[in-house]
Amino acid sequence: MVQNFPLVGEPPFLPIVLRRHTLMRHPIVKIVGLATAAPLAGALFLAAAPAASAAPASTAAATAKAEPYSSFYVVAKGPKKARAGSRITYTVGAVNRGPHLADTYFVGGQLPKGIERKVYYSAPKGTECAFFSDGFWCVVPRALEVDDAVSFSVTVKLKKGARGTALARVGVDQWDVPNGAEDLNRRAWKELGVKHWYFLKTVKTKIVR
Repeated sequence: MVQNFPLVGEPPFLPIVLRRHTLMRHPIVKIVGLATAAPLAGALFLAAAPAASAAPASTAAATAKAEPYSSFYVVAKGPKKARAGSRITYTVGAVNRGPHLADTYFVGGQLPKGIERKVYYSAPKGTECAFFSDGFWCVVPRALEVDDAVSFSVTVKLKKGARGTALARVGVDQWDVPNGAEDLNRRAWKELGVKHWYFLKTVKTKIVR
C-alpha cells in the first residue's frame, strides 16, 4: 500500500511517499521517495556543529550561556568504503544525558550527496519522517527520561556515478519547546525563536569503483 505523507514543517518541502518495506525484519521500516533529485543536495546540506545552538547570533550573544533542556550523547556508524551504486546504512544510537526529560526531539540528519530517490529508515513504532530545509528528520513518539536511549537506522543508495566521499551528519535535533507550543510545527517554532540544538556525528564513506 502506498499513501501520500502529509508534510509539515518549514519550506522547502519535498513531496514524499511511504511504503512498507518487507525485506527487513524490523517491525517499522518504511521507504521515503523524493519527488525531485535537484533540490536534494541544497536541502540536505546545512552545516551544523554538534550541540551548537541554532539561535541567531544576536540571540546567542544576549544569553551568556545557553544550555539545552536535554543534551544527547550520540554514536553513529557507517561503512568505511562503499561501491558506487550500492547502499549505505547509517546506524545511530542516542542517549539523553539530561538534565531533563526529552519530549520534543528529532532523529535523522544531513544525508550525503549523490544518492538515489528513495531513503529507507528503521525506527520505533509510530515514527514519522520528512525532508526539511536542514535535513531528513523523524519525529519519535516517545519521551526519553535521563539516561534513556533511542536508536534508528537510515539506508541510502548511492548513484552509479557517485564519486569521492559520501558525507553524512546524523544524530538528534533537540528542541526546547515551551508549554502551549507543542502542537506547532518546526517553522512556527523557528519564527517564535524557540531554541534547538544539533547533536550530530559525521560519518565518512569512501566511494570506490
